[in-house]
Amino acid sequence: MPLNIIVVGETGAGKSSIINLLADRDVASVSSDVDTCTKAFAEHKFKVNSTEVCAYDTMGFSSAYVDSLSRLVPYEKACNLISSLKSKINLVLLCTSKDKLSITTQHVYHLFNDFFFDGTVPIVLVATYREKETSMDSWWGRNLKDINKFRLRFAGHACVTAQRSRGPGVDLRYQQSRDALIQLFGTATPHRRVVLNEPVYPLFNRLADATEILTEKCGLSSREAGLLTRKVNPLLRIANIVLFGETGVGKTSVINLIAGYSIAPVSSGVRGCTLDSKEYRLTANESHLRIFDTVGLNSPTVNQSDYLHAIKKAYKLIDALNRAGGVDLLIFCMRGGRLNDAQLKNYRLFQEYLCEKKVPVAIVVTHLEQEDNMEQWWENNGEDLRSFKIDSIGHACVTAINKNTHLFKDKLEESRQTVLRLLRTCVHEPGTPFFMETDKWLSAFLKKMGHLVRGGNLPKMRAIREKLVEECRISKERANAIIEELQRQE
Repeated sequence: MPLNIIVVGETGAGKSSIINLLADRDVASVSSDVDTCTKAFAEHKFKVNSTEVCAYDTMGFSSAYVDSLSRLVPYEKACNLISSLKSKINLVLLCTSKDKLSITTQHVYHLFNDFFFDGTVPIVLVATYREKETSMDSWWGRNLKDINKFRLRFAGHACVTAQRSRGPGVDLRYQQSRDALIQLFGTATPHRRVVLNEPVYPLFNRLADATEILTEKCGLSSREAGLLTRKVNPLLRIANIVLFGETGVGKTSVINLIAGYSIAPVSSGVRGCTLDSKEYRLTANESHLRIFDTVGLNSPTVNQSDYLHAIKKAYKLIDALNRAGGVDLLIFCMRGGRLNDAQLKNYRLFQEYLCEKKVPVAIVVTHLEQEDNMEQWWENNGEDLRSFKIDSIGHACVTAINKNTHLFKDKLEESRQTVLRLLRTCVHEPGTPFFMETDKWLSAFLKKMGHLVRGGNLPKMRAIREKLVEECRISKERANAIIEELQRQE
């Protein structure tokens, strides 16, 4: 699988020359960006040492006056590139030939980091045409203050020249520049393993905030931003997955299993508050995913105090899901063994109460390391789950315990591949997720969760209102509207 790179920058920044420098031969036509106006991008494949590289050369961005139709063209071409991609991008090279950090370079950075990739792809800065500098890297020193001031989080940089000297012998500056570019490959996201980390903006909703990003960070007018967002909104959807189950069933270990290494901290078994959640960003099977790791019920019922404590957690989770675009898939994580009441209530809490039976469920059965054939558990118990009306569109029987023995390592790898196959089956392209307006969603959920309160009585509305205002930090007017809706619902 090749290393996929997008090369972007201002008009005349030397993007094609950088591709030729990497390839160590002429593979990209070096010409004015005007010549590429009829194409969204040019794709070039070559080898760098033993690494297969696929580099996408893009149209240059200009700083033309606001509302210029020609100024919007590079943005549209970039959208065409993103929509045409079949594989994930590992690295973005942002090129600049200016002596000082320009506003256009800042705009291009935010277009790719915030708008297209939501912080999931590393961006490196390449300062070009540095052949006249005594020390080529001095450009970085001169501009570092502004880079930090404008919060441009580059994963690396290279200050280079793509010009070859005409004299005999080894061209030291040319080779130095090529080596500096190749070293940037070390910042690229691994393409042979799943990448899991927290995004730059953990709860960033690019669908709702796309126009704001384009106008405030990318330099477009409201009119230009509106035109562009209508074209690219379908491209920006990321599938959102809610992982739920009792404490101790191994939800976090399942995330590490998908990652292939320990990235999410595994709890010591101390119980968290019901509906506590943490968001992770995951790239699996060449698809971007968000996974919300949640804390479920540990008993079939809750008391009024537990209910009140869960209100803030429920609001945080629902608000996050709403801003992230809704829920595409639920993953019910359960321990292999006999089904208990707490597991049944967890299923209802998330599938029925939170998602109103409108989101598909996949099941991951854990702690099966002692089974000779882990899949046998499903053959023996799958029908029982269906009899309890626990429906699913797919399942995986696994172990997520990472013990340093040959037997466990084999089962761990088998389990990882099983879960990845489940994700391939259940998560294709993001479809139509389930979501509601936050306050309406919260009031509906709190009403249904009241069925789990011992005795069947909700806490006093005054206590619920205090939680909404003081801990969820919403206005009294909104809190009163939620209470009214809560009382109105049947």
